[in-house]
Amino acid sequence: MILPSREKMTGGIRGKGRVRKSIPGFPLISIITTVRNARYDIERVIDEVQRQTYKNKEHIIIDGGSHDGTVDILIKKDCDVDYWISEADAGIYEAMNKGIDAAGGEWLYFLGVDDSFYCHETLAAMFQDRVISDDVSLVLGNVIYPDGRLFRSRFDRKLYYKNCIHHQSAFYRRCVFDKFRYGLDASSGLKRHFSISGDYQLNLMLFTRRINQVYIDKVIAKCGRGISMEGKFIGYLEEIMIRHQYMNFFQAIIFDVMTVLRYGFKQIRSLK
Repeated sequence: MILPSREKMTGGIRGKGRVRKSIPGFPLISIITTVRNARYDIERVIDEVQRQTYKNKEHIIIDGGSHDGTVDILIKKDCDVDYWISEADAGIYEAMNKGIDAAGGEWLYFLGVDDSFYCHETLAAMFQDRVISDDVSLVLGNVIYPDGRLFRSRFDRKLYYKNCIHHQSAFYRRCVFDKFRYGLDASSGLKRHFSISGDYQLNLMLFTRRINQVYIDKVIAKCGRGISMEGKFIGYLEEIMIRHQYMNFFQAIIFDVMTVLRYGFKQIRSLK
């Protein structure tokens, strides 16, 4: 049965008084999934999180007002999700911001509805029995693309050129979001709801602030084809806009030219 669209619905075990917290040696990891009209994927993702052997985790699901039966699945799997909400939103980054607001973990991780963890022990391999200094704000690993290619995230000067941190390879400490939400223009304070490049905005900001990070050479996720992989011109334009928030004009303009050339070369290759 497909239930009709609703104004707003919430659920999850938090509403039953079960609230998770970090404990010594086992920091709470908040796994945030945004979804809209993905009834055939959302149950798999919920089960994916449940199968992780690392016990101190919570799953936050932000649904953008689905009308295809996704909410039926959330109701069915209510006891397997810590918190979920279904209501209309302005897009993926507003949904991610809602997830940040709802998260109670020390570390935040974004798992797309078409992504999956590399194995059942992924979270345990990254955090269990591993001492991560309190001054570390970012933990990075690797992802595998649908075609089998391995992507190793990098936190270095290449971020001036383009985003070289895959969203599904990154765990952000909660404090990163104390003064950051996706889509906020750092220079003017105006809201710009980027449709594709909000993760680049966050990563470039962190690099220019020289935050401490740790790279662990392990595969975290097998990723689907997110919107940032589609090669749309708006993504390149947003990249230029974001760059000018965190770099001086003359430095940024050099990389802007490289961005335009990169887009041009990609279009030429697509014609072959």
